This record gives sequence, structure tokens and C-alpha cells, in this order.
Amino acid sequence: MSRYLMLFLSLWMSPLFAADAKLARDGVEFYVSIHTPEQMRAFYGARGMPSAALQEIAKACFMTVGVRNKRTDTLWLEPVTWRFMDANGQPVAAISRQAWKALWTKLQVPLAAQSTFGWTQLPESRDLYPDEAVGGNTTILPPTGNFSLVAYFRTGAKGDGPTIELTLPNLSCAPKGADK
Repeated sequence: MSRYLMLFLSLWMSPLFAADAKLARDGVEFYVSIHTPEQMRAFYGARGMPSAALQEIAKACFMTVGVRNKRTDTLWLEPVTWRFMDANGQPVAAISRQAWKALWTKLQVPLAAQSTFGWTQLPESRDLYPDEAVGGNTTILPPTGNFSLVAYFRTGAKGDGPTIELTLPNLSCAPKGADK
């Protein structure tokens, strides 16, 4: 990974970073920061994403998520189990890694730019040992109003311990034109 990408990710994972929502409970520190389309276009544009891909990136709601395991056992990060709900309790669609990959293939995005994009996403599954942290982006189709993120974390060496549920309410994607 380039040193610039490492610097970028370390800044996003810093506990001093001003998150839109933070929660510490049951030995899990959890934060979410939502970025404007302009921030995401600038970041990925500087790393070789072609203009057609940047237009697609700007249509999504990007959230940088940080998780730190403050427990004495293993914590499992599995974003596919997370639920995003709008203010009316209706599901908000997450955009999977596979969906992004299919789009990049269709748009013929260079492999180097695809790799950079992949490095900045949350892992699909990851075990976090005590005091270990992980961070990265996750994306959804932007809802018209506020939404909640309900995150589930299995615990234990094999994931067979109690499941922890954390809810971050009243999140909001950047409104159109917020970055102009």
C-alpha cells in the first residue's frame, strides 16, 4: 500500500477524528463518519479513478467506520450482517463489494484504481483480537432522510459467544449540493 493511502486510513481511524456518531458499549468502540460526494470524488480521483467511476461514487453514501475491540475475547466484524433502516423503519440498501466490482468491470476501471478502492473498504469478515482496531468504508444507496445503522458483532474465538448489537440512530448522508 502506498504511504499516502496508509496516512489517509490512519487519519480516518484516529480516535481524535470527529465522527458523526460514536458508541462505546459491551467492550466495543464504534464510530461512523459520513463523507460528502465531493470528498470521495477528490480522494478517488487523485488515485486514478476515471470520470465515469467518480460519477457513480458520487451517487453513493460513503461512511467510514471504525471498530476497536476492547473486550478480552475475539470480536467478529461482518458488515454483511448489518442493517440500515430509514426513519420509517424500511431497509436501506447497502452496496456490496461485489456490486462495486461488477460496476468497475462494466466501466473498465483500471485494476490499480480498483485495488485502491478495495483497500479503503471494510473487510468482508475479520476477527479482532483484544485491543485490535479496524476501519474502512461501507456504502449505501442514500435515503431521503435520516437512517439508523444496526451493527451486529459475534464474539468468541469461533464466533459462538454472545452477539452484540449496536445501533447508531439519526445518521444522515450529505444532502445534494452540500459539497459545492
